Amino acid sequence: MIVLSLCGAALSVAVLIVNFRSWWKGNRELKALIPFGGGLVTGTSWTMCVGGILGWFAQRTAAMGSTAGDWAVSRITGKSGGTLVSGSAGTLTTAGAGVVVVALILGVVVFKAFGKNDKKKALGGLLVGMTLCATAGAAQLMQWVPDLYNMVGQGIVDALNGAVPL
Repeated sequence: MIVLSLCGAALSVAVLIVNFRSWWKGNRELKALIPFGGGLVTGTSWTMCVGGILGWFAQRTAAMGSTAGDWAVSRITGKSGGTLVSGSAGTLTTAGAGVVVVALILGVVVFKAFGKNDKKKALGGLLVGMTLCATAGAAQLMQWVPDLYNMVGQGIVDALNGAVPL
């Protein structure tokens, strides 16, 4: 189970706001949201990979986010900690997990092609996805992610099994 402190969530929300503000102050083209949005969806999917390397990485990122948030907020305000209800965006089927692996490989290829600013945005989205989706509210908002991965995965399985005419 991935747990995020209230101060860790404050740090993640700050990253979300900074990224959204830069888009809002810019030309507000939807394509400018792709690096951050891609990172956000990727980070969300990693929180569902319980027991695997991606799940471990998401868990450690949330723990480090909580530690960094607690440190920063306590230095600024004198208060730290705070508990949040943990949540999960859902579960992956085996086919959905396979799609996550394919998406990871494609994500690495796309990330390498990004410019410096887009890489920062993608990493910010990844951080926000892995941390905020550990909370019940954000996980509830992102419940469409496992459904999408599972649906695509099942479609691929059906096509490979000959159940869907190509």
